Amino acid sequence: MKTFALLLLCWLAPLAAADAPGAAETAYAKGDYAGAVELWSKEIRAEGVTAARLAALGNAEWRLGRKGRAMVCWERALLIDPRDPVANAGIKHGLDAGGVDRPKPTAVEEYAAFLTADLWLLLAVASFWTAVLCVAVPRLRGRAASEGNQWTRVVALTLLALCFPGLWGSRSLDARAVIRKPEVSLRLTPTQLGEPMSGVSEGDVVRTERPLNGHMRVRTADGKTGWVRAGEIEAVRGPGLPADLDQKAAP
Repeated sequence: MKTFALLLLCWLAPLAAADAPGAAETAYAKGDYAGAVELWSKEIRAEGVTAARLAALGNAEWRLGRKGRAMVCWERALLIDPRDPVANAGIKHGLDAGGVDRPKPTAVEEYAAFLTADLWLLLAVASFWTAVLCVAVPRLRGRAASEGNQWTRVVALTLLALCFPGLWGSRSLDARAVIRKPEVSLRLTPTQLGEPMSGVSEGDVVRTERPLNGHMRVRTADGKTGWVRAGEIEAVRGPGLPADLDQKAAP
């Protein structure tokens, strides 16, 4: 009986450790948001990027009033897992109560959000080569294609056709950036003395078009276009943690 209890304890111990809150979660629950940011950032650097860690980090950044960093975290979490509930809830809160703007996803982007960009690409490559092999193998053998071969060919080509809008939508989702500086003005021309037009706020998500002269042409959620400095925005597609825009560049 003691042996059985000991084995049961050894089996339950890892499960209890997995369910126990980590140091970052504990700090966040206590209201130490700066500490939670530091701890989650260390976890990401040491153990890698996950949607859950980025989404949690975004929550802590938002609590500290860093809307730009929070939106970058949430957007990048959705690129890893489009259905992550914490990231989706964070963005919804930012749009409803946080005063940030985000372009409404197009039909193709909503379609692409069912899978990640990597999965769309993997599925497209696998479907393409499956169809090629279904056509090439019977010809190399000098035999007529079997019924199973023909069905496989049809399925592969159908999947390949379904991947094209997913790949296009993923590319469109990648061509977005988050305003990282407060009260940024869209400029008429990509120059330091360009005439200011309408403004955008920290945390707003914009669509990027083309770079020129250290600036980026962007389109806002309400359809306005203009130029912003490259250092005022951060691309949604990135390595993981938000960039530290306050850090001085190395000489």
